[in-house]
Amino acid sequence: MYFLLQKVILPNIDLCTEEQLYFRTQGGKYNYTSRNLLVPRHKVAYFDTFFNAFSIKKWKKYTTLTSLFLRVNIIGRGTITVRHKENGVIRVLKQIDFNSSCNISDEIEIDISKINFGYIYVEWQSDEFSVLDGFEFLTKDHVSKSSMALVITTYNRKEAVTKTINRINKTLLTQSEFKDRFKLIVVNNGEAINHPSGNGIMVINNENLGGAGGFMRGLIEAGKINDIKHVIFMDDDGSCEIESICRTHAFLLMAKDKNTVVTGCMLFEDNPAIIHESGAIWHRDFLHYPDKHYLDAREIDSLDTFDNERKIGYGGWWFFAFNINAIEYYSFPFFVRGDDLLFGYMHKKHNIVTLNGVASWQMDFERKISVLNSYLNFRTVAVPALISKRKFAALLLSVFFVREVFLASFSCRYELARAMIMSYNDCLSGREFWEDNVDLLEIRKRINAITHNEKFNVEGIDIVNGCVDYPCSGKEKAIYKFFRCITLNGHLIPAFFLIKKPIVVDYRHYHPTKFSFRRITIYHLNIENGKLLKLTHSKMEFFKVIINGLFTAVKNFYRFKSAKKEMKNSLPYLTSKLFWYKKFNKKSEDKY
Repeated sequence: MYFLLQKVILPNIDLCTEEQLYFRTQGGKYNYTSRNLLVPRHKVAYFDTFFNAFSIKKWKKYTTLTSLFLRVNIIGRGTITVRHKENGVIRVLKQIDFNSSCNISDEIEIDISKINFGYIYVEWQSDEFSVLDGFEFLTKDHVSKSSMALVITTYNRKEAVTKTINRINKTLLTQSEFKDRFKLIVVNNGEAINHPSGNGIMVINNENLGGAGGFMRGLIEAGKINDIKHVIFMDDDGSCEIESICRTHAFLLMAKDKNTVVTGCMLFEDNPAIIHESGAIWHRDFLHYPDKHYLDAREIDSLDTFDNERKIGYGGWWFFAFNINAIEYYSFPFFVRGDDLLFGYMHKKHNIVTLNGVASWQMDFERKISVLNSYLNFRTVAVPALISKRKFAALLLSVFFVREVFLASFSCRYELARAMIMSYNDCLSGREFWEDNVDLLEIRKRINAITHNEKFNVEGIDIVNGCVDYPCSGKEKAIYKFFRCITLNGHLIPAFFLIKKPIVVDYRHYHPTKFSFRRITIYHLNIENGKLLKLTHSKMEFFKVIINGLFTAVKNFYRFKSAKKEMKNSLPYLTSKLFWYKKFNKKSEDKY
């Protein structure tokens, strides 16, 4: 009996139409209605692509896979070629000619006994007009049976999550080959969702404790279901291929080690072929940066780059799958921003794997700039620093903090800088702070109290008819940059040398220091809705923030040792099931 490992993914007009992510063809045409590929006579369709290549390297390395078969569904005459590519070298593993027009469905065995690296892909050369409906990679290996819980956390996104529930129900939960393998748990932190529980779907109303609380509630509920062994955390708009979920489950069912984790890479929502992050890498133990950042997944050599593994530190919870039995800690009460990061940091035994074809489309994080988000973002650095074993962590954190405060202030974002100062102080406050602020309500009030100007609430400004300037492209000269630095980006320059004409910059420029230089007024433009954020050059505000920031850096440098000790003592409780049990207001601890 065969077990399905991976089947072809073809473009979906409702999800992604970047065809080169799925296939490459000479003269072929894809039918979006019937969702099949039409290949003319003497033309070729290649599937050495991000979504359809089979990474033999990772399947052999992390799973028990020993046998591989191919099943194709093509109407027409032609030649099926199975190829293996490793380090740019391509060789043929199997080639079969079909001389009569027919629906091809027989399993083709592929010898993988001596293949441990690279990837395998399919090529179809048509002898006549043919229709390719799909193909599948299968195995005859023994595969354990268990279910996977799809856990989604949502807050006041009723339309998006309802659409996701319906899509998963239609494509997984009601399909005979999958319905016993998947359960859907939706944790609703906001307004009521008009979707009943049952038939593999569980909708749970939860107090708004953010992504951290929502996913932990889903994890606890999944643990109560006997046949569930694996859990996947997903975004509430379900912006991934359903096949990505199936592949992930198959991979984990065959995993050699319970600590194997699959994280989906993030593709940009508005640039769907470009990877933002394929897992994240730890830098200097507690700083982090995205792996495969800005890799174009359409490029012919992108798979070679993608298969080049680095030690992944954590994966985003837009798509994160793991074995329940491999969990030693629950989420730290971050609310949002950093919950997935610290979860990965604390589970260093996890082998986090990224697979081509396992991905999710998300909004560019640079579009989520706000004073509150800056407060939250700094916590994602400060808390890992507190639990880090790296020498000089206190110094590194203080230097990082001062740099960020200066950059924000250079850009005239004084309120944003104040939020980071507040965040630094809060992170060193101790256990009671985290216990009392799981829901973020008081923190929101404090942030709102210091946020007066840095909001996208400006409308009606004429930015077209020469009333404003726009940034000039090109590399900045070193002497110009030096002058900006020694003048604190213009804050030491007398007011009569400043430029009165406003400048408009794209709001995705987080620190537009060179564009802010000598400008009295800077507008950040939200290109999606046309609203603007108005920043005003102020020498008084600048020096107030800088002095406060430097004082905070020195103060917290000397506080760091005691705060680190307190965090060490508090962390086991703050990341325990008991902690979250209390936050969920359960009456009986025995249930857990």
